[in-house]
Amino acid sequence: MFPNQVFQGENYWVDVVFATSPPDTTAPIVTSVTPAVAAVAMPTTAAITAAFSEAMNAATISGSTFELRDPAGAPVPATIGYDTATRTAILNPSAPLKSATMYTAIVKGGTTDPRAKDLAGNALATNATWLFTTAAAPSPTDGPGGPILIVSSTSNPYSRYYAEILRAEGLNEFAVRDLSTVTATTLSAFDLVILGETPLTAAQATMFTTWANGGGNLIAMRPDKKLATLLGLTDLSSTLSDGYVLVDGSSAPGKGVVAQPIQFHGTADVYALNGATSVAALYSGPMAATPNPAVILKDAIGANGGYSAAFTYDLARSIVYTRQGNPAWAGQDRDGFTPIRTNDLFFGASSTDGQADWVNLDKVAIPQADEQQRLLVNLILHMNRIRKPLPRFWYLPRGYKAAVVMTGDDQVNGSTAGRFDGFKAASAAGCSVANWECVRATSYVFPETAVSSSAAAAYNTDGFEIGLQINTGCANWTPASLRTRYTDQLNTFAARFPGLPAPATHRVECSSWSDYATQPQIEFEHGMRLDTSYEYWPSSWVVDRPGFFTGSGMPMRFVDTTGALIDVYQTATQMTDESGQTYTATIDGLLDNALGPGGYYGVFTAAIHAGDASSGTANAIVTSAHTRGVPVIAARQLLEWLDGRNGSSFQSLSWNGSMLSFSVDVASGGSGLQVMLPTSIVTATHTLTSITLNGNSVAFSRQTIKGNEYAIFQVAAGSYQASYAP
Repeated sequence: MFPNQVFQGENYWVDVVFATSPPDTTAPIVTSVTPAVAAVAMPTTAAITAAFSEAMNAATISGSTFELRDPAGAPVPATIGYDTATRTAILNPSAPLKSATMYTAIVKGGTTDPRAKDLAGNALATNATWLFTTAAAPSPTDGPGGPILIVSSTSNPYSRYYAEILRAEGLNEFAVRDLSTVTATTLSAFDLVILGETPLTAAQATMFTTWANGGGNLIAMRPDKKLATLLGLTDLSSTLSDGYVLVDGSSAPGKGVVAQPIQFHGTADVYALNGATSVAALYSGPMAATPNPAVILKDAIGANGGYSAAFTYDLARSIVYTRQGNPAWAGQDRDGFTPIRTNDLFFGASSTDGQADWVNLDKVAIPQADEQQRLLVNLILHMNRIRKPLPRFWYLPRGYKAAVVMTGDDQVNGSTAGRFDGFKAASAAGCSVANWECVRATSYVFPETAVSSSAAAAYNTDGFEIGLQINTGCANWTPASLRTRYTDQLNTFAARFPGLPAPATHRVECSSWSDYATQPQIEFEHGMRLDTSYEYWPSSWVVDRPGFFTGSGMPMRFVDTTGALIDVYQTATQMTDESGQTYTATIDGLLDNALGPGGYYGVFTAAIHAGDASSGTANAIVTSAHTRGVPVIAARQLLEWLDGRNGSSFQSLSWNGSMLSFSVDVASGGSGLQVMLPTSIVTATHTLTSITLNGNSVAFSRQTIKGNEYAIFQVAAGSYQASYAP
């Protein structure tokens, strides 16, 4: 109480004492970090954090004081935050980290700014530095699980390529097992089996026959002849190589697939029908029909009503050969232009052994490999309709049916900045790079290009890509000499452009391709995971015919000479400014075929040199795309999407006879992912009535794709239920 508030309270003396604390001069320390010091197998999407011993000045926690660096010492683009409640700095990488890679995290201290400081201005006494290693990437030849089983064989690595085909077609609901591990119990857990080309023992043939007769759905690729009776075929003991197939488009499953003969590569066995129905017929030439089937379907095997089907050739091998070219022509300069290039794998009219072109350019407007993959998808959906509807992912984000990848070879002329500035000017105000709304591009350069390091970093931040083009001197190479070029030039590029990420996509100078698969193998060793070196060239061969000289508009991974998959995407370059192509007719034709009733969906890559003389060609391509609502993107944007889409999957699929339940695991990079759900099942007697997400109605559109009607909707997290009724 104050003295005047108590009895006789007066004449008190009060001494006021001021207690002071000494100033805070104690340096903060980092008390814990994630990932932990020397941690291994860390997720590539994990945040990096550092907790402090005391409250920090949030203004000093930034990209200049908290860094993550890759093995080359380059900073990893990231956003930095500070949580005051937990006294924790948080670094979120802008993109998933590379798999199986050691990273260094640094919180800066010491005596020189920039430094992380506490509220009193004390900095960490020294840098806090720690290392961690990310997890190895899951093998792309494995699957996420689901109702489809791919049975492969170590004796035929091409048999595992069906995993790549299913991912490319959005059926990310499969498992892969080697034949040696498959039992009757294994088969009983799946609705449908794709059996890769492989010899079978009598016991294995019996196992598959029993399972199929019991209601399983079997698709056999160039099947062992022990399965001929099951498949309703009679073996005629002959073969047909590198022929054509004509799909019966009058009804499912062929309905919607191109209705003219298209090429296959490899060897087909010749059969006569003996209870099966022909889905596609063998042709010995583009107009030469045979009475023999290329693809068959046998209905209602056994009382439980399963189906059996077969391709009489190995579809996976055919797809690879069509896309990558003739392996027998590897290392040959067939077109007479030095060096040996990617187009030499397709060029038939060699002066030494003139042959037909590997891909018939009279049919170049047709994506012949893609159409055969879509026949496989139709077959899968048709067969599995008695078990459950199977959802798929659409090919491109937000429902796009086509995309243009704009690239240029600047090398040393320094025109990248002008080209990029023109693309920025052609972009809509307020556009979103992440949503593919802005015009963006890739420039492949030599390290000595005139672009400054600071300008390159600024363009990179703005969504453009500047990558290294390996300088081969437009000469042939050996694997050893090529590895040396990659190592030396990548080191020079990193030193020249410290603000750029390590190159993730690539096109080699002059499309120099001295053998079949060394380029993508070395690219993979250096973290380059998308290649655009397959160029439609020269003009005397192209003859101004727009189309798919690799038979495909879909980016898919390479394989080596044995058929083993290489985790590098092949993205063909269908347009250049050196191929005698007419613009805008070339790009108009490609896009109109993608958007029109033919449904030749795809990614169309342009290689337009960065000099002023070619700017009109680049602008014409952009104008054509914009007129049709097609995005123009950089190669790195495509790579991020491919990894996101292919890393996503359907989970927990279940069917109760009228309702399909499932969830979707969306991987990083999968923004804009859309689901395609068949609208009818069980011989079309049940149709889709509603879709819900976590109990709430989901809006969807109906589209017919390659003869099948789908409900298409944007993916969100949660549990889906799709109801079907008669």
